[in-house]
Amino acid sequence: MASRTPSMTPQEFVDKWRRSHLKERSASQEHFIDLCRMLGHPTPAQADPEGASGAELKKRTLTNLYNQRPTWLDLAHKKLHEAVLDAYAWPHHLTDDQILERLLALNLERAEEGDRQRGLK
Repeated sequence: MASRTPSMTPQEFVDKWRRSHLKERSASQEHFIDLCRMLGHPTPAQADPEGASGAELKKRTLTNLYNQRPTWLDLAHKKLHEAVLDAYAWPHHLTDDQILERLLALNLERAEEGDRQRGLK
């Protein structure tokens, strides 16, 4: 599957979705398409404009995809990981534990800020 030039920067992605108040179900398709745009990966309609047969669609599961672990998926994971770190302005050498620590601290900070804005603290 050919890679495309990204049409959305990580910062544009973060800025857009940080402002969003959509429910997960309402936003999921556009969120996924924006991820494709940010990673330079074809959207589902671009990748399969004719539509797959029913038998082919039954084989297209996340489990099968991750078990096959195609190169494009590994590259997309790496690009997404780097884009998230860039969006937070964090260094690329952080371990998973360090990332989780930072995310927890950020979550607690934002929760406290929300409480202050609602007059709860």
